[in-house]
Amino acid sequence: MLSLKNKYFNCIAHNSSEGNLLIGSEYTLLIDCGMAFCADLTIKKVRDVLEAGNNFGCSTKKDGRKLDYIFLTHTHYDHLGALPHFKKEWPNLKVITSAAGADILLKDTPRRVIRELSMAAALLYKCPMENSHDDDVFKADIITGDGDKISLGDLTINVYETPGHTRDSISCLIPELELLVLNESFGVLMPDSSVFPCFLSSYAESINSIKKLSDISHTYLSLPHRGLVKADEEEGFFEKSMEAAKTCHDFILGMKEEGLGEDEMLDSFYRQYSSETLRKYQPKEAFMLNAKAMISCVLREN
Repeated sequence: MLSLKNKYFNCIAHNSSEGNLLIGSEYTLLIDCGMAFCADLTIKKVRDVLEAGNNFGCSTKKDGRKLDYIFLTHTHYDHLGALPHFKKEWPNLKVITSAAGADILLKDTPRRVIRELSMAAALLYKCPMENSHDDDVFKADIITGDGDKISLGDLTINVYETPGHTRDSISCLIPELELLVLNESFGVLMPDSSVFPCFLSSYAESINSIKKLSDISHTYLSLPHRGLVKADEEEGFFEKSMEAAKTCHDFILGMKEEGLGEDEMLDSFYRQYSSETLRKYQPKEAFMLNAKAMISCVLREN
């Protein structure tokens, strides 16, 4: 097994953002590029690692390396909003998505939502943000899917389709590092070690995705908006993920049985699941959109 030390770097610039960098002997890959409002800091973190390339024990130019790929676990604004900035910094980098993700990125509505929610986050966190990009920058260059392998030289990205959070969600295993990287179909691990469920497209698919990867052998676990987690946080994560999803599912069905209307359900869901801690990760606008999606998919599937 290769050491994580010179291969995996957490470049996340804000609690609500993303960005984990893999350094292969031939190619480099960033797993999600994060929020637009903190793009400059995320890029600086990535560039600082790449410019230290001679320390990676692999062939590289004296002045460092370039970013070759961005691997999108899904197409939400907090995972790819910074893409225009990354494309400006590294014009030749290639964007990797699932087939469903590639299709989503070509549509006007998702592009509009990415722009609007990116602006809302910038206002919430009081961060000036350049928002004059051409929406055509949001497109896939490489389409991947279940069972595919992406070579970075001495590192391999084994791809798993794990829908539930979104229909385009993908996860990956880097066997040479024994590192499993999950998306939000498995929920988000909070600072108190609880898991916040995030099945926006399908509760059933989220449960299937949890089951699908729970038996994948790994030593290290990277989670959304956290990066690499400690051993004690990793312990029992899949069980907590499953339980959190089921508890939320039953809570939504309980509201239905009470005869609550849509607005009442949203208010009740907000009271049950919103917290000061969660708001550090997610603006209220995004939380309410997600809450509506979760309620809808449970009602649709029951």
